[in-house]
Amino acid sequence: MTSPLATILGTLVGNPRTLPELSRHLGSSPEALEGMLRTLYAGGYVQEAVQNQGDCSCNGCSLKSMCRNFGDETPEFHLLRLTERGEKYLKRIAPQPVA
Repeated sequence: MTSPLATILGTLVGNPRTLPELSRHLGSSPEALEGMLRTLYAGGYVQEAVQNQGDCSCNGCSLKSMCRNFGDETPEFHLLRLTERGEKYLKRIAPQPVA
């Protein structure tokens, strides 16, 4: 059985998401996810997907039209992505790809 925190991490593999997107995808309320996301953030497993941080860059990203870091008129979105530590953790607990 996969832990709720690992499920959240698996949802972010290769796909940064906002809190509302995570909530819809996981069938949970944003309020319920916030505490778990704070735990993952504090542990270094997720981070804000900001321009030029890690693999996130607005140059070729398919989320460029939604990104709060691209252009001046884009509304604020809190976009989360896995960190290298989060990716390594998922590989340790589930060597096969997580969808």
